Amino acid sequence: MTSARAPVDALDRVLLRTCNLLIDFDGPVCSLFAGTPTASIATRLRTIITREGVALPLAIRNTGNWFEIFAFAAITGPVLASQVESELAALESAAAHTAAPTPGLTEVLSACRDSGRQVAIVSNNSACAIRTYLDIHELTGQIGAVAARTGHDPAILKPSSYLIKRAASELGTVPSACAMIGDSPSDIAAARSAQASSIGYTATPGGTQQLLAAGADVVITTMAELASRIREK
Repeated sequence: MTSARAPVDALDRVLLRTCNLLIDFDGPVCSLFAGTPTASIATRLRTIITREGVALPLAIRNTGNWFEIFAFAAITGPVLASQVESELAALESAAAHTAAPTPGLTEVLSACRDSGRQVAIVSNNSACAIRTYLDIHELTGQIGAVAARTGHDPAILKPSSYLIKRAASELGTVPSACAMIGDSPSDIAAARSAQASSIGYTATPGGTQQLLAAGADVVITTMAELASRIREK
């Protein structure tokens, strides 16, 4: 049973039964929009929809969640979904240039390299934005696969298990041999659906309870914790 009171033991159990890490991008790898004003992003995506004469439901008019707006666009049809996704991808790619690296991530990658663990990025963000960030920070060679958004179909994004299964396949392994590290319930749900282990990542007590409630095997509050335990295994 998952325990918030014994994270080291729980984390060790996850690491002992897995040999690959699947890491969410925005959060565990970096804060993608840390250097980018975000107030207008949802508005820009909504404008693409409304200029095509599509009425927005109240929830979509009020949300600041870009993926919810994208999902609504997909309901209206593939052409509009493609337009919204393209705009979002462009915004994410621009933000990659000023994204703030997550402390401890490079230590995790070094620990994985030294211990023979493979690493993949699994994200609902644009694959182009992720590769841009990895290139800027010279991390591309440490990542075995990137399974991320490449098109306008939100149905394959987390909490779907599709991207996790794709990442595992590209690494030449199976999901049950992988641990997914994510900072949202959708990351945990995707891992559970794919039969992968899950490591929640959050810096807040409320976030810890949310991730445990979603079914995370363990929750860490720093990436340094993960690097340390990988080196112990």
